[in-house]
Amino acid sequence: MSGRVLRVSTGAVIAVGLALSVIAARDEPVDLLFYFTVQVDLAYLVALLAGSHDRLRTAFTVYLVGTALVFVVVLANPWSGYAMVATTDARGPVSDAGNLLLHAVAPPLAAAEWLTRRPRAALRPAYAVSLLGYPLVWLTVILVRGALGRDEDRYLYPFLDVPRLGYPTVVLNSLLFALTLLLIALTAVRLTRPVPPSPAGPAPR
Repeated sequence: MSGRVLRVSTGAVIAVGLALSVIAARDEPVDLLFYFTVQVDLAYLVALLAGSHDRLRTAFTVYLVGTALVFVVVLANPWSGYAMVATTDARGPVSDAGNLLLHAVAPPLAAAEWLTRRPRAALRPAYAVSLLGYPLVWLTVILVRGALGRDEDRYLYPFLDVPRLGYPTVVLNSLLFALTLLLIALTAVRLTRPVPPSPAGPAPR
Protein backbone atom coordinates (compact mmCIF):
# COMPACT_ATOMS: atom_id res chain seq x y z
CA MET A 1 0.00 0.00 0.00
CA SER A 2 1.46 3.37 -1.03
CA GLY A 3 2.14 6.17 1.43
CA ARG A 4 -0.53 8.37 -0.12
CA VAL A 5 -3.17 5.65 0.19
CA LEU A 6 -2.15 5.08 3.81
CA ARG A 7 -2.41 8.80 4.59
CA VAL A 8 -5.87 9.07 3.05
CA SER A 9 -7.03 5.86 4.73
CA THR A 10 -5.74 6.92 8.14
CA GLY A 11 -7.33 10.36 7.87
CA ALA A 12 -10.67 8.89 6.78
CA VAL A 13 -10.70 6.33 9.60
CA ILE A 14 -9.92 8.99 12.21
CA ALA A 15 -12.52 11.41 10.83
CA VAL A 16 -15.25 8.75 10.87
CA GLY A 17 -14.18 7.51 14.30
CA LEU A 18 -14.32 11.02 15.76
CA ALA A 19 -17.71 11.68 14.17
CA LEU A 20 -19.12 8.47 15.65
CA SER A 21 -17.67 9.33 19.05
CA VAL A 22 -19.35 12.75 18.99
CA ILE A 23 -22.67 11.12 18.08
CA ALA A 24 -22.28 8.58 20.88
CA ALA A 25 -21.38 11.28 23.41
CA ARG A 26 -24.86 12.80 23.02
CA ASP A 27 -25.12 15.48 25.70
CA GLU A 28 -21.46 15.51 26.73
CA PRO A 29 -19.41 16.44 23.64
CA VAL A 30 -17.25 18.81 25.69
CA ASP A 31 -16.24 15.98 28.03
CA LEU A 32 -15.20 14.01 24.95
CA LEU A 33 -12.45 16.55 24.26
CA PHE A 34 -10.71 15.66 27.52
CA TYR A 35 -10.02 12.08 26.44
CA PHE A 36 -6.37 11.49 25.55
CA THR A 37 -7.30 9.40 22.52
CA VAL A 38 -9.62 12.05 21.10
CA GLN A 39 -7.06 14.83 21.57
CA VAL A 40 -4.32 12.79 19.90
CA ASP A 41 -6.53 11.75 16.99
CA LEU A 42 -7.65 15.33 16.42
CA ALA A 43 -4.06 16.57 16.50
CA TYR A 44 -2.92 13.81 14.15
CA LEU A 45 -5.72 14.60 11.71
CA VAL A 46 -4.83 18.31 11.69
CA ALA A 47 -1.15 17.49 11.23
CA LEU A 48 -2.00 15.13 8.40
CA LEU A 49 -4.01 17.80 6.60
CA ALA A 50 -1.36 20.46 7.21
CA GLY A 51 1.53 18.30 6.07
CA SER A 52 3.22 18.36 9.47
CA HIS A 53 6.98 18.05 9.80
CA ASP A 54 8.69 14.83 10.88
CA ARG A 55 8.94 15.41 14.62
CA LEU A 56 5.26 16.22 15.13
CA ARG A 57 4.18 13.36 12.90
CA THR A 58 6.38 11.00 14.88
CA ALA A 59 5.01 12.29 18.20
CA PHE A 60 1.38 11.79 17.23
CA THR A 61 2.12 8.36 15.80
CA VAL A 62 3.79 7.32 19.06
CA TYR A 63 0.78 8.53 21.03
CA LEU A 64 -1.63 6.69 18.72
CA VAL A 65 0.26 3.42 19.07
CA GLY A 66 0.32 3.93 22.84
CA THR A 67 -3.44 4.42 23.01
CA ALA A 68 -3.93 1.27 20.94
CA LEU A 69 -1.85 -0.81 23.35
CA VAL A 70 -3.64 0.58 26.41
CA PHE A 71 -7.01 -0.03 24.78
CA VAL A 72 -6.27 -3.64 23.82
CA VAL A 73 -4.39 -4.66 26.96
CA VAL A 74 -6.31 -2.64 29.57
CA LEU A 75 -9.55 -0.92 28.57
CA ALA A 76 -10.99 -3.60 26.28
CA ASN A 77 -9.68 -6.48 28.39
CA PRO A 78 -12.34 -7.72 30.84
CA TRP A 79 -9.63 -9.36 32.97
CA SER A 80 -7.47 -6.25 33.39
CA GLY A 81 -9.46 -4.80 36.27
CA TYR A 82 -9.82 -1.50 34.40
CA ALA A 83 -12.07 -2.50 31.51
CA MET A 84 -14.53 0.08 30.18
CA VAL A 85 -16.91 -2.59 28.85
CA ALA A 86 -19.88 -1.40 30.91
CA THR A 87 -19.51 2.20 29.77
CA THR A 88 -19.19 1.18 26.14
CA ASP A 89 -22.17 -1.15 26.29
CA ALA A 90 -24.29 1.64 27.76
CA ARG A 91 -23.57 3.84 24.75
CA GLY A 92 -24.33 1.19 22.16
CA PRO A 93 -22.95 0.14 18.78
CA VAL A 94 -22.14 3.68 17.62
CA SER A 95 -19.70 4.09 20.51
CA ASP A 96 -18.32 0.61 19.85
CA ALA A 97 -17.64 1.48 16.22
CA GLY A 98 -16.01 4.80 17.08
CA ASN A 99 -13.78 3.20 19.71
CA LEU A 100 -12.79 0.42 17.34
CA LEU A 101 -11.80 2.86 14.59
CA LEU A 102 -9.85 5.20 16.87
CA HIS A 103 -8.15 2.58 19.02
CA ALA A 104 -7.71 -0.50 16.84
CA VAL A 105 -7.77 0.61 13.18
CA ALA A 106 -6.23 4.09 13.03
CA PRO A 107 -3.05 3.38 15.06
CA PRO A 108 -1.75 0.50 12.87
CA LEU A 109 -2.50 2.57 9.77
CA ALA A 110 -0.67 5.57 11.23
CA ALA A 111 2.30 3.39 12.16
CA ALA A 112 2.42 1.91 8.66
CA GLU A 113 2.21 5.40 7.14
CA TRP A 114 5.05 6.59 9.37
CA LEU A 115 7.20 3.65 8.30
CA THR A 116 6.74 4.60 4.65
CA ARG A 117 7.87 8.18 5.42
CA ARG A 118 10.39 7.95 8.23
CA PRO A 119 12.04 11.22 9.29
CA ARG A 120 14.88 12.17 7.00
CA ALA A 121 17.12 13.13 9.93
CA ALA A 122 17.85 10.60 12.66
CA LEU A 123 16.09 11.35 15.95
CA ARG A 124 17.88 11.26 19.30
CA PRO A 125 16.84 9.51 22.55
CA ALA A 126 16.31 12.92 24.16
CA TYR A 127 13.49 13.49 21.68
CA ALA A 128 11.79 10.31 22.90
CA VAL A 129 11.96 11.56 26.50
CA SER A 130 10.52 14.93 25.45
CA LEU A 131 7.39 13.20 24.16
CA LEU A 132 6.36 12.52 27.75
CA GLY A 133 5.72 16.24 28.27
CA TYR A 134 2.29 16.37 26.68
CA PRO A 135 0.92 13.27 28.48
CA LEU A 136 2.17 14.75 31.76
CA VAL A 137 0.29 18.00 31.13
CA TRP A 138 -2.81 16.03 30.12
CA LEU A 139 -2.61 13.89 33.27
CA THR A 140 -2.29 16.97 35.47
CA VAL A 141 -5.38 18.54 33.89
CA ILE A 142 -7.40 15.33 34.33
CA LEU A 143 -6.41 14.92 37.99
CA VAL A 144 -7.20 18.57 38.79
CA ARG A 145 -10.48 18.31 36.88
CA GLY A 146 -11.33 15.14 38.78
CA ALA A 147 -10.49 16.65 42.15
CA LEU A 148 -12.75 19.64 41.47
CA GLY A 149 -15.61 17.72 39.86
CA ARG A 150 -18.43 15.65 41.25
CA ASP A 151 -19.41 13.36 38.36
CA GLU A 152 -18.80 9.67 38.93
CA ASP A 153 -16.75 9.27 35.74
CA ARG A 154 -14.89 12.61 35.98
CA TYR A 155 -11.49 10.89 35.83
CA LEU A 156 -12.46 9.45 32.42
CA TYR A 157 -10.35 6.28 32.62
CA PRO A 158 -10.77 3.56 35.29
CA PHE A 159 -7.01 3.36 35.92
CA LEU A 160 -7.04 7.06 36.93
CA ASP A 161 -10.03 6.85 39.28
CA VAL A 162 -8.53 8.40 42.41
CA PRO A 163 -11.55 7.90 44.74
CA ARG A 164 -11.58 4.15 43.98
CA LEU A 165 -7.85 3.46 43.65
CA GLY A 166 -6.09 6.16 45.65
CA TYR A 167 -3.23 8.36 44.46
CA PRO A 168 -0.42 5.77 44.90
CA THR A 169 -2.09 3.32 42.50
CA VAL A 170 -2.97 6.09 40.04
CA VAL A 171 0.64 7.30 40.07
CA LEU A 172 1.87 3.74 39.47
CA ASN A 173 -0.56 3.29 36.58
CA SER A 174 0.56 6.62 35.12
CA LEU A 175 4.22 5.60 35.36
CA LEU A 176 3.47 2.34 33.54
CA PHE A 177 1.71 4.28 30.80
CA ALA A 178 4.65 6.69 30.57
CA LEU A 179 7.08 3.77 30.34
CA THR A 180 5.00 2.26 27.53
CA LEU A 181 5.08 5.52 25.59
CA LEU A 182 8.81 5.91 26.19
CA LEU A 183 9.55 2.42 24.85
CA ILE A 184 7.45 3.11 21.75
CA ALA A 185 9.19 6.45 21.25
CA LEU A 186 12.65 4.91 21.66
CA THR A 187 11.71 2.26 19.11
CA ALA A 188 10.69 5.01 16.68
CA VAL A 189 13.98 6.81 17.32
CA ARG A 190 15.91 3.61 16.64
CA LEU A 191 14.05 3.10 13.37
CA THR A 192 15.21 6.52 12.14
CA ARG A 193 18.86 5.58 12.49
CA PRO A 194 20.61 4.51 9.29
CA VAL A 195 21.52 0.84 9.10
CA PRO A 196 25.31 0.52 9.34
CA PRO A 197 26.94 -1.09 6.34
CA SER A 198 27.89 -4.73 6.66
CA PRO A 199 31.58 -5.31 7.29
CA ALA A 200 33.50 -6.28 4.22
CA GLY A 201 34.26 -9.95 3.94
CA PRO A 202 37.76 -11.35 3.55
CA ALA A 203 39.44 -10.55 0.29
CA PRO A 204 39.36 -13.42 -2.18
CA ARG A 205 42.62 -15.31 -2.54
